[in-house]
Amino acid sequence: MSRLEKNNASSVWKLAGILLVIVCLMFSLQHLPQLDFIVWLQSKGTSTTTLFLQIVSDSITFFSLGVPLAIAVFKEFDRTSIKRNSRLSFVYVGVSVGIAGLISYAIKNIGLIPRPYEVDARIVQLSVGGGFSFPSGHTTEAFASAAALSFLLPQPKYFLPFFFWAGLVGLSRIYLGVHYPFDVLGGMAIGVTTSFALRFYFRKKTEIFSSR
Repeated sequence: MSRLEKNNASSVWKLAGILLVIVCLMFSLQHLPQLDFIVWLQSKGTSTTTLFLQIVSDSITFFSLGVPLAIAVFKEFDRTSIKRNSRLSFVYVGVSVGIAGLISYAIKNIGLIPRPYEVDARIVQLSVGGGFSFPSGHTTEAFASAAALSFLLPQPKYFLPFFFWAGLVGLSRIYLGVHYPFDVLGGMAIGVTTSFALRFYFRKKTEIFSSR
């Protein structure tokens, strides 16, 4: 088995482990009082907390596409970089976010699960939440972007902030009353899996992962 094949096999097992943990958490949450948790979380918030998490929630487009676009533009002025690869890297992130978002949208319209504030009067809707609840579209796109960027920049100094931001997005959707924790975990699974699957395609068709 070649080194590349070993790395791919290792990555598959790592992803499988992550997804298994997420699925187990989702199964556990089904039997826990999620609505009570949202009520408790909102009760601990302040006006500053609400404002901050609204900003985090609304940062999806800027971060998901703005950061990779900024990297691509920066690379255009770097004579030592392969400009075509930087452009394709941006495409990879964009396609990952786009496809993950479409999958999330499709599942929403199949499951037809109402949002927390629609089923419990104690929960205050603090953000826009169009359509149905499961999975969280914001979380799906955030984790698709974070995973794609982490595959492109696998050093801890990069991928840890990416996933910290994505995690905050997920938390914000719960706090703002528009998603259950279950929805957020579903979004995490869809986002990471989508970026991981597309990584194999882009690895075969491009050289953006050749030095990783």
